[in-house]
Amino acid sequence: MYTHQKNIKDTILRPLIAAVIGLFAGGLFVLLTGNSPLKAFQVLLKAGFGCSSGNNCAILTTLQFATPLIFMGLSAAVAFRVGLFSIGQMGQMLLGAAAANWIASRFTLPFVIHPLTALIAAILFGMTYAILPALLKLHFNINEILSTILLNYIALYLVGFIPSGFGQWIPESARIPSLTPTTKLNLGFFIALAIVALSLIWFYRTASGYETRMSGDNKTFAKYGGVNSIRAIYVGMMISGALAGLAGGIEILGVHYRFVDNFTSSDVFDGVMVALLGSAHPIGILFSSFVLGGVRLAAMTGLSIQLGIPRSIGGMIVSTMVIVMGAEGVYTKIKEIFTKILAKSQKLLTNKKPS
Repeated sequence: MYTHQKNIKDTILRPLIAAVIGLFAGGLFVLLTGNSPLKAFQVLLKAGFGCSSGNNCAILTTLQFATPLIFMGLSAAVAFRVGLFSIGQMGQMLLGAAAANWIASRFTLPFVIHPLTALIAAILFGMTYAILPALLKLHFNINEILSTILLNYIALYLVGFIPSGFGQWIPESARIPSLTPTTKLNLGFFIALAIVALSLIWFYRTASGYETRMSGDNKTFAKYGGVNSIRAIYVGMMISGALAGLAGGIEILGVHYRFVDNFTSSDVFDGVMVALLGSAHPIGILFSSFVLGGVRLAAMTGLSIQLGIPRSIGGMIVSTMVIVMGAEGVYTKIKEIFTKILAKSQKLLTNKKPS
């Protein structure tokens, strides 16, 4: 199972190195299309992370794209921590979206109470659906990778039977307010930031968070240390599902304003990719969500439209990043090389100083 990076420097450095290698690999892919990698990088940075004016600020849309990725990454990270490699975030997100849409479109409630009630429904549906792979793993020994992948597809068909108000627009009273008039960036982003902060406190400052980490990191130690691993797994998966369900609710109430089962900024493996890129650490997940959101936006609006480069190039860049993050030996070797270069540079600068 994925090991926690105790060194905060590694938590930041590792995804940064993965991003550099991913962009280099992307440049090779761009070269195969007959375009200039340098030009493609310029377009990618401007289309994904640029901001020339308030009305033309791509970075705001990147933050919008990053919002569900933060929730999905944290959802996957919590599952990793309890020892389950869950890929079920998309299914939980879909059910959360359907539940939020049902409350929002079928009931008339006061402003603030309306979206809050819809988000609570999203959390409960996501939480409930996440318990299933835990049950299958603990009581029937069914591999969680297989069960969560299949549960994603079941959720996709299941939402068709939920009276979720398909095609009905969500009223103003249930919508999450946008932060800017030209983008769909909404208050959900600040909810995501708050959840990141709460995750840090829960993981490293509470007994429940400690039990969750020990259940996945060291089961033998957890067992003889009096940690109830079964309880930790259920609690962890419930929190994991709640975060994914909340992501779906925020997307519906703050971005689309109606039920959709195909989220522009999300993919079935996003939770796992973000968690791996971020070393399964809340701060790393925040950073990797921003990078993935920007690359995905740039691939859609920059590389594809301006240069005619296939949008799949963005996916190739992200996939390369994930491969680097998963290859411990590659990261260690690159880190050693950078450390040696830095040490030699410091030595040269010291020798050049006048005595």
